[in-house]
Amino acid sequence: MSGGKAGAATCGGSPVLGALMRGELVLARVENMVVITAMVVAIAAVAMSVAIRTFNLPIADTGEWAMVAMSPLTFIGGALCSHLHRHLTADIVEMLPPGLLRRSLDAVAAILCLVFGLFFIVLAWDLFDYAWSSGERLIDRDTPVAIPAGFVLAGAVLMTFHSMLDIWRALEGREPGGFDPWR
Repeated sequence: MSGGKAGAATCGGSPVLGALMRGELVLARVENMVVITAMVVAIAAVAMSVAIRTFNLPIADTGEWAMVAMSPLTFIGGALCSHLHRHLTADIVEMLPPGLLRRSLDAVAAILCLVFGLFFIVLAWDLFDYAWSSGERLIDRDTPVAIPAGFVLAGAVLMTFHSMLDIWRALEGREPGGFDPWR
């Protein structure tokens, strides 16, 4: 379904799933923009850090922002990859013709991702709760640790959401993965 159009979400199957898939498309576009923004921030922060160090400028190092930007890049990006099915896959499953066996294996993979996502939410919540309640901050720019921890939690929740929809898609006989947010 990665090449389909958003309107195709409603043909056949549950209208609720079609609505959720349209919402997932909007969510994927937001995820995409977050990832792009994080990449731009990381590149700009590293460039600024190099300039600060090269010219010995009396400005606090910006490398911290690059490290913080790695959190949305990794975890929101991971959620986007799970939505697009651009994550690790078994090639043998991808080579199978469409049908019950392939859908069943896709469902098993989605269930395993769901279990991982739920476990990850628990761990990420614990990290975020600690970072939020402690008020801990990074050294150079006084950036709250809760910001990158929040992106870890958001990524875990998004991965879990995409996994739940993948299970539903498999049960309804649809192709795995959501719509490409750029189409």
